[in-house]
Amino acid sequence: MKRILNYLLAISFILTIMVPIAGIIVHKLASTLFLVLALIHVFLYRKRLDLKYILIIVLTIVSFVLGILGLVLVEYPIMLTLHRTVSIVLIFLLAIHIYKFHRRLAVA
Repeated sequence: MKRILNYLLAISFILTIMVPIAGIIVHKLASTLFLVLALIHVFLYRKRLDLKYILIIVLTIVSFVLGILGLVLVEYPIMLTLHRTVSIVLIFLLAIHIYKFHRRLAVA
């Protein structure tokens, strides 16, 4: 169950960051799926939550909300700029999170 969830998270994450190739509609659908799966992931692994993991989920929600606001408030391009900035930071944090998870699996 958790393995399938992790694979679905990875697939939706890859589709989310492929905006120039996949298009904005696929990006919106994949980011919504990623947010739902990330919340399920946090619920399943809630015993190991610390400040780093809370930061990742909060940034995911902030990025999602900024993306929606960027679509609604087209006349304010700062929203999409903030969305892109938070998303880039989130990509780096998620890469570190995945690397640490795989390293922990290799050691165990």
